[in-house]
Amino acid sequence: MTTRDQLYCQMLTLGFVVLRQAVESGDSEWVEQEMELLHNVPSLIDESNIERHKYFLEKEKQRYEEWALSPGRDTQKSLMLTYYTPLWKQMEALGEEKVSGEDKVLG
Repeated sequence: MTTRDQLYCQMLTLGFVVLRQAVESGDSEWVEQEMELLHNVPSLIDESNIERHKYFLEKEKQRYEEWALSPGRDTQKSLMLTYYTPLWKQMEALGEEKVSGEDKVLG
């Protein structure tokens, strides 16, 4: 599994924690935003097409950030900064490197 793949797996793990909080809050808009953010992540694991990874970071992540940073979403902003932002920074640092599985790690 590549470093990128491991980050996506971590995102799913943490995303389900956040999604559960959204469901428990009864805020259907929040639930929808979490599902929208997470729905493509499983298909990005072991994906060799760098354009799909770029799209996730440049479009899907950005859309979620804009939503979470809008007024009245202090809880969502806090959870995003705590859980998602560190993973996204690591993903961005990978850039276009080794999306073909060359950076396989034991794990």
